[in-house]
Amino acid sequence: MADLLTTAKRFFGRDRFVENCGIEIVECREGYAKCEVAIADKHLNGIDAIQGGLLFTIADFSAAVAGFSLGRVAVSINADISFFRNCNSGLLTAEAEVISQTHNLCSCDVNVWCNGEKLANVKVGLFRTKQEIPTE
Repeated sequence: MADLLTTAKRFFGRDRFVENCGIEIVECREGYAKCEVAIADKHLNGIDAIQGGLLFTIADFSAAVAGFSLGRVAVSINADISFFRNCNSGLLTAEAEVISQTHNLCSCDVNVWCNGEKLANVKVGLFRTKQEIPTE
């Protein structure tokens, strides 16, 4: 059986929107995921700051990967984002941790960082589908 990071990269490699944003999974273990993207000009809004949609996308995607790491595909059912600051260059990183789970639901706490400064925190609720993660 492939390791969890390899399995997650293979499974989520079909996510065309995330691929278009340049987001990559860099770490995945049970109940945890870390994703990164190098900030490019295409990620900036009209005031030359990271578009809030990118912050949400990397957080939402990281939560989905963390939920996936528990053995089943998980999809977001709600999210609450708090923005603290912004930046316009460097490496954007999201770290998602599953903080609770039941048979059908789990909750993730996601922190989004840029160059060592916390930009946002996102609370994500996930529905754990019946679709199991691939073993090969």
